[in-house]
Amino acid sequence: MSRSVPVLRSVRLAAVGLGAAALLSGCFAPPAPVVVETPKPEPDFASIGGEAEPIDTSETVEPIDPGQTGYTALVDDLGVLTVTVPDTWTDIAGQPFTTDAGQEWASITAAPDIDGYLGSWAVPGLEIAATSTTGVTEDGLRGLLESISVIYGECATTVQEAVPYDDGFFTGLQSAFEECGSSGTSAFAITAMNAAGTQAIFVRAQITSDLDANEVYLEVVQSFDTTLGRAQSKG
Repeated sequence: MSRSVPVLRSVRLAAVGLGAAALLSGCFAPPAPVVVETPKPEPDFASIGGEAEPIDTSETVEPIDPGQTGYTALVDDLGVLTVTVPDTWTDIAGQPFTTDAGQEWASITAAPDIDGYLGSWAVPGLEIAATSTTGVTEDGLRGLLESISVIYGECATTVQEAVPYDDGFFTGLQSAFEECGSSGTSAFAITAMNAAGTQAIFVRAQITSDLDANEVYLEVVQSFDTTLGRAQSKG
């Protein structure tokens, strides 16, 4: 499944090779082995099912003030999606993307360096996206969660896998992982629906060991919102 704005880990990774030869006493030494990194699979956004609807951009979401210093609220380019992240995550992409099936998702990717986040476990970062849809079942949420969590198969520990998620505004499923890569990075993923069942959202993030993983997680889940989520309850 391709997207018009390639901001996911899978589309940023490409096979890389390293080769070297040294000239010793007039003879070439054998070349070093070629190291190839397997590209991560792209999530199957169609796995969520349901009936896609156009995203309503007539209203703008109100960002939620960060719960503490060191964090900042972001809004996507369509103005319908917001989330709070560490204020050092200054490399931000807020463009929407459209699946092959024509389903549009409002989207935010944020990190200190997006390329570094998408290509390694050593850089923290987050991806969040929302789409208007109806008729999504728990199996659909589970399917999308599994799809966006495939990259965490490299993590040594699965802390939670597809357990219920409910923040009072969005309900669904979440998974959490530890010891991802050699830097001890933690990660989590969430797929959920708004209370009215008219919008799906996913979040996935990796948090390096120099950050407080629980603190970042709480800031994210207490702040992510859409015009059809927490904001709708204020009307």
